[in-house]
Amino acid sequence: MRRERCPESRFRCVTLSVPRDHFVEGGPTWEITFAIPRASGRRLGTFVVITGGPGTSGISVADGYTDAYPPSIARHHDIVYLDQRGIGLSQPFECPEAAVAYYADDARPQDPAQAEAVGAAAATFVERCLAEAGVPEADLPLYATRQAVEDLEAIRDYLGAEKLHLYGESYGTQYVQAYATSHPDRIATLYLDGPVDLTLDAASYYAEAARAFDDTLLTLLTECAASRACAADFEGQDPVDAYEALYERLERAAVGFEFVTADGTAEARELTVADLENATAGYLYSPGDRFLLLRALAAAADDNLAPLARLAYFSIGLDPDSLEVDYDPGYSDAMYYAVECQDYVYNAGIAAPDARRDAFLQTARTLGVDRLRLGTVLYSDMPCIYWPNQPAADPRPPPIVNPPYPTIILVATADPITPVANAIRLASRLSDAHLFLTVGGPHVTFGWGERCPDQPIARYLVEGTLPAGRVTVCENVVSDEYVPIAPDSAADVTDARSFLVALDDHILNTNDYWYRYDAEEALAIGCDFGGTLTYRPTDAGTVLDLDACAFTDGLAVTGRGVAYDATGRVSLRVTVDGDRLRYVRRGNGSVLVLAEEYLGLGVEQPTGASTRHHSYGSP
Repeated sequence: MRRERCPESRFRCVTLSVPRDHFVEGGPTWEITFAIPRASGRRLGTFVVITGGPGTSGISVADGYTDAYPPSIARHHDIVYLDQRGIGLSQPFECPEAAVAYYADDARPQDPAQAEAVGAAAATFVERCLAEAGVPEADLPLYATRQAVEDLEAIRDYLGAEKLHLYGESYGTQYVQAYATSHPDRIATLYLDGPVDLTLDAASYYAEAARAFDDTLLTLLTECAASRACAADFEGQDPVDAYEALYERLERAAVGFEFVTADGTAEARELTVADLENATAGYLYSPGDRFLLLRALAAAADDNLAPLARLAYFSIGLDPDSLEVDYDPGYSDAMYYAVECQDYVYNAGIAAPDARRDAFLQTARTLGVDRLRLGTVLYSDMPCIYWPNQPAADPRPPPIVNPPYPTIILVATADPITPVANAIRLASRLSDAHLFLTVGGPHVTFGWGERCPDQPIARYLVEGTLPAGRVTVCENVVSDEYVPIAPDSAADVTDARSFLVALDDHILNTNDYWYRYDAEEALAIGCDFGGTLTYRPTDAGTVLDLDACAFTDGLAVTGRGVAYDATGRVSLRVTVDGDRLRYVRRGNGSVLVLAEEYLGLGVEQPTGASTRHHSYGSP
């Protein structure tokens, strides 16, 4: 056993030696690490957080999750964040290079003529992943959830906790159901957030998810069409029609575009249909992500493909400038497959891999989702067709039915990857289940700072008071309120004020600012039509350096600004086409622009002028 401060965290980490194989006596051990912020006040219990994926590091999110939870939880509970075996600090199993190459492959599983290419891409990924990770094939079965839950039991025993408040999100619900089946007497409360119904086989589960992805996308685009600001950015096209036209265009052939890198270099690149699918599927998980997706699709409707490419690159883990792997220590694609390919059976009884591939593809056609807008979601587990040492029999635990502890189930109607039907089926099997149904909302709904469901759950953990009814409805949105993109060209600009408002909105609503800038070191990005923008952290806020930066074609901006994070104030002093301008957006949203003249236009200051502005940073 080893105790030390967790890397890049304020919490302490504990490392335990556990059996490499929990079901074989003796033998070698592996090391498993978890973080544990102790209760700051009167301790009432132990709250265990099992994150999703599979493949996500619990320790990497420990600080952020703890800060996002209602304070009463950390005040009265020890909280355990686990790096599951194979992830992060626990015997890492990683192959980011092989994963990025596989996700970028453009072979179409929906096209029967490309079946061989699709299978070859999956087989190549498996071969390269195992070689990159250096994991022996004999070890692969040891990453299964049935092994991992015994690591948690070792942690519980070490902590001396009689029972656990066990919270799982997404794949984590699969994990906690498995633990509850093996150790039902160790559960105080079971929380299933974005739940997986383990009575479904993999194909049925992903078929349902593919339809949910399509439904969420259609809802998002339909709501955009009903929003004057969002619809206007699609240049008169219906957003649904615009998306389908772009998909069909890319399906015929990749489309060339110009991408400006962080040093201002313009490179010729291509956007593929795989890029569109990766960007779309990757950005349908939360209202904030959907907001970014809408803005990128609106830009693409006006033939500016750079914002959409940035989403595609980030979705699969590519650096947008170098197009090299941008390694994320908090997630392992190898572990996603190591777990999935052990937790489910894929075409058992068919020996030849290519025959299993054909059966898999036929299943997709039989289920009728192969031609959905995001039907490729169904093919997520294709590498499992070629994964070594798969189980011969179904390893899923039996469904939990009327356990001796309460179960709290959380789900959102706009959740694409764990659709509502999973939660409904689970709740129907449990007599003491309480369902929090969020209308709209993200995948995984607890810990986003929303009063519902956060406050009732915190109240239960501290006071033991369950909701009065079986179902609690929480209101949310499908997408954050739309903020228009910058004008496409100088010809679309009518006055200084509207241009600078759009520039302000764009600067603070880029994917790079939300997800790549960490407020600890400067981040430079290329502007869509030339020049660069650099975000620099200071104690007061984020300094914005613009060097001939053009988010509107034909209008390069040079100067400096500051986004004061605490107050919401933004100030800019810039030069545009020889004109010097000063712009201020106060914390209350009112806008002031000072200049003698701008492109021959007077600077209008309407009384009470204000601009809507999205919140800063990641949602």
